[in-house]
Amino acid sequence: MDQPTRQKALPPKELPSKKLPQKKLQWPQFEVIPVKNTLKKKALTAGNPKDAISRATQKADRAMEQLSHKFPLWMQKESKRLFAIRQEMSANGPSEDLLDRLFTCAHDIKGQATTYGYPVVAMVGKLLADLIEHAPEPCKIPLTVIDQHVDTIRAIVAQDLRGVGNAQTKNIIAGLHVLDRTTLKRLGLRLSAA
Repeated sequence: MDQPTRQKALPPKELPSKKLPQKKLQWPQFEVIPVKNTLKKKALTAGNPKDAISRATQKADRAMEQLSHKFPLWMQKESKRLFAIRQEMSANGPSEDLLDRLFTCAHDIKGQATTYGYPVVAMVGKLLADLIEHAPEPCKIPLTVIDQHVDTIRAIVAQDLRGVGNAQTKNIIAGLHVLDRTTLKRLGLRLSAA
């Protein structure tokens, strides 16, 4: 069987000008079919671009406002998902699969909670995701440490504590941060002084 040989592309019979003609260009081995550029029709042609951005932002804000009544339900769903994974870990012990699922859930919470009005939950989700990600051997993270994060998220969501938080929630975040650093040091990770 003959092996196909690679051939150099030959120049087109008709070179395109700045504006592509609406006919097909023929090359000996293949053909180029020009596509009309309709982007200009879709782009804003009149008015101040800042006004368009402002209108788009206002439209997005209205959409978020219309969805905001669902935010507590969505956070409860994520909190229950996190709790279910933690329960499974308590029953079966930590495994790579369960830790991957726990990480994904914590990472999702980190990304969604602020949008839903729960920035403190986002901080706790970030701490848990970072703990799992940076631990040299995540399976050796004590379940009590994971429990602290999960229980904190569940309590904040259950009490519907929204906003940036007060001194108490700031102390809880600081305490979890210290707990995480201590845990990572015990697991053998060298940490900077910060």
